[in-house]
Amino acid sequence: MNPDDLISECRRHMEAGDFDRAAELLNTGIETGPDNAEVFFLRGLCRLETESPSAAAEDFDRALALDENLQEVHFYRGFAREKTGDLQAAVRDYSRALRSSPSNTDAFINRGVVYNRLEKFTEAAADFTSALELEPTPAVIYYHRAAALARQNLFSDAYRDITRAVELDPFDPRFQFLTSWLETRIDDIPNGS
Repeated sequence: MNPDDLISECRRHMEAGDFDRAAELLNTGIETGPDNAEVFFLRGLCRLETESPSAAAEDFDRALALDENLQEVHFYRGFAREKTGDLQAAVRDYSRALRSSPSNTDAFINRGVVYNRLEKFTEAAADFTSALELEPTPAVIYYHRAAALARQNLFSDAYRDITRAVELDPFDPRFQFLTSWLETRIDDIPNGS
């Protein structure tokens, strides 16, 4: 099977959710032509789906070694590194993804989540603000920014954000929990909230 047909077949299996079969095809492609960056990239995506983030990161490394212009690989390698707990490397990869695609909302969100885990709350809040400038309606972004603000003791600002998150999605229990927690920390909650 030529490389283009292999990649097309692989993508069909990935779209159908059959990541194991797609990975098998990609393994065959790597055996016959180990210099195709896209094959390593796609196998990395399959490995992310099958809960092998360390192996996925290795595939993304190989893809970038073969073609450093595959910019979307940085985002996914960041995600793989985040899943393995290599948070500093994840930040570097998300940052690289943002340099090549500054309107990548997911990269801002993911890097913000990692910054929260690293207890870099100012940076996290800035990333969530950037994400909201690109996409102002996802409730989860307000939730994450509220958490970052709360960790900086900016309770009123956090409460404003969590209130917006609840307006957008009143059924997410995380939002309700954070709202209740914040209500115990601030005195200037508007009446009727």
